[in-house]
Amino acid sequence: METKRYIFRKKSWGFLAAFLDALGYRAAASLRFRRKTPGPFNPRRALVIRMDHLGDVLLATAVPGILKENLPECRVCFLTSGWSAPLLRHNPFIDEVILYDAPWFSRGRYRRSAESLGFWRLVRRLRAGRIDLGIGFRGDARENILLALAGVKERAGYGITGGGFLLTREIRYRENAHESEHVLDLVRALGLRAEALRPRLYFSEEERESLGKQLEVWGILPEKKYVGFQVGAGTDSKKWPARNTRSFLRLFKERFEGYNLVLIGSSRTESEKITDFAGERFLNLVGKTTLRETCLLAERFSAFVGPDSGPTHIASAMGTPTVFLYSGTNRFEQWRPLSERAVAVRHEVPCSPCGLEVCNVPGHPCMSRIAPEEIIEALGRCLKN
Repeated sequence: METKRYIFRKKSWGFLAAFLDALGYRAAASLRFRRKTPGPFNPRRALVIRMDHLGDVLLATAVPGILKENLPECRVCFLTSGWSAPLLRHNPFIDEVILYDAPWFSRGRYRRSAESLGFWRLVRRLRAGRIDLGIGFRGDARENILLALAGVKERAGYGITGGGFLLTREIRYRENAHESEHVLDLVRALGLRAEALRPRLYFSEEERESLGKQLEVWGILPEKKYVGFQVGAGTDSKKWPARNTRSFLRLFKERFEGYNLVLIGSSRTESEKITDFAGERFLNLVGKTTLRETCLLAERFSAFVGPDSGPTHIASAMGTPTVFLYSGTNRFEQWRPLSERAVAVRHEVPCSPCGLEVCNVPGHPCMSRIAPEEIIEALGRCLKN
């Protein structure tokens, strides 16, 4: 039997998962808990699980379409978080969106007691839905537990953090593959045709018209050219130091006379560090745009600059030439940009991938070593091409 590799920062968690799995696989085998449903595979109700962050959910936006193409009569439900749900709006292949803000992905945006009750309400709701197929793309043991408790007949996913014995179809995880390949591996293991993964967002005409009016309010004019810049990031470990940002803004003003810079993001605290750059050729929209508006705004930009985080991946998915600033948080091979119109700027550090939300190395070398001049040069290439 192939030795399983667990994905944990702490070895002790891996040992614990291996011990529990050893017991679980034996129990599941004796109870035939992992037995696949006999006969043709033709689920009537499918559940896609992606409760984590924007970039993860963005990749999974293509999955409902793949399911509908292969299983036209199947009802597709998508379980996601409240902060990522706007990415699924108007998706014609999704029949129902189910919201649950999983506390383990919430980054402090929850109350533990309330979410514990919410989990059991979610289990009851899923059980009532009589789901035939559940697909957990994260490989999180808690998702595997959820699928089992919800009584889902076919449970497909990864066992890289434990709980693989709870799945009827446990898929081998290719550690060095791109995240899009992890999604495709799961889909194809179910016997579904999928040539490529093409994330896509959908917008109504009303949304586009509304944004057009809002652009005028913000002072974004059709005759001018704009570059988007994300201020801050979802975690401290992915943030570019304020001094580097300030130097970049000065260089931008000097080098790109025909362009205006639009600052976006959710952290007003981060934007306050660069307030003296407001005014001529700089427009500060930090904290002023919704996620849907940010997506549509990205289409208006000539280019976009940002860290390896949701808004930057969204801009790239919208077809905007994009400059990514990569920290050492994640494996680059897993989250490198797929678009030919994207440029990745990064520096190798021995501590990568750390998986940390806050860097524990003095000076935060993976991000502080990214020089403003490098980003200016990469942006120039994007605008030229």
